Amino acid sequence: MPKEYYEILGVSEDASQEEIKKAYRKKAKKYHPDANSDSADEEKFKKINKAYDVLSDEEKRRKYDRFGEAGVNANAGHGGGFGSFQEIFEQIFGGGMGGRRSERGQHMKIPVTVTLEEAYQGVEKTFKVERQKQCDACNGSGGEGGSTTACSTCGGRGRVQAVQRTPFGRARTVQECGDCGGRGDVPDTPCTDCNGEGVKKMEETLTIDIPAGAETGKRLRIRGKGHEARNGDAGHLYVFVDVEDHPELERREDDLFTTVRVGVGDAALGCAVEVPTADGFVSVTIPAGTQPGQVLRVEGKGMPTGSRFGSSYGDLYVKVDVHIPSNLSDEQESVFEELKEQPENEKSFFETVKDIVT
Repeated sequence: MPKEYYEILGVSEDASQEEIKKAYRKKAKKYHPDANSDSADEEKFKKINKAYDVLSDEEKRRKYDRFGEAGVNANAGHGGGFGSFQEIFEQIFGGGMGGRRSERGQHMKIPVTVTLEEAYQGVEKTFKVERQKQCDACNGSGGEGGSTTACSTCGGRGRVQAVQRTPFGRARTVQECGDCGGRGDVPDTPCTDCNGEGVKKMEETLTIDIPAGAETGKRLRIRGKGHEARNGDAGHLYVFVDVEDHPELERREDDLFTTVRVGVGDAALGCAVEVPTADGFVSVTIPAGTQPGQVLRVEGKGMPTGSRFGSSYGDLYVKVDVHIPSNLSDEQESVFEELKEQPENEKSFFETVKDIVT
């Protein structure tokens, strides 16, 4: 049964060091907390680094293969902490994680409502959002006039080391400095505009394009339009589309469904009716002899499919509701009685019905 560290990296237990390194590079890039993608995941990134820290060291790997995780926990203080994860990443990717914390603002989520017609055509929506932005007065430093001093606790590094005793020995950990929040410096005097936070809430007007064919629940990502951190790096804005219900059309994925009501005579003899679509009305032929509840398919009159291979549309399905009168006048009753007695005159009967039955 494969051990967890091998599963995390997606390699076999007899994988070579080159295969382990290659697998690590791929997964570390994908889940790096500062990666500009939806896959960024700090917890997964930590597990990936921990697995690589053990499997890339032949001695640790032998202990892990023999005793499992317990066999390498004693080595946590000798390169297994989060600080060593940074060193590993820097050695393979050329730096970027060491020293001060690389900040990025939080992501934002907002809903946007559109009509079915707007979803059919695609639409541009303009709205206002309130988000954290870097303070202009202090350039995000949090200090009045931008004046700061290196943190005395961490010496400007943004991180501090701590040594803990464990059942397997002493373990060294590297963690964010609590006094400077991992930034490495502290304001000489807190900025009066942002109260020393380095960011403050500001209102901003944004315009986004809702693509044709958008469905309820569709997520759109606007890069860099989430909250900003003190250094100006921003999270993303995620827009969730909500398509309003239509009074006459029901949407099922890319197809549309509606019901049209016709009289007995129209159903029997056939007729043309105007049927709503998401792009106006379309004339639909009701064939002679159409039965109540029969469904007609109108090809290509549904919603855009968003196909990568060119324009494509779903279909429109029209259910025919035949109106059969419940309260007949004397004249209407006589017409129906005539049909019962002379069914061969069905055509002339329905021509008469079209004139007198509504």
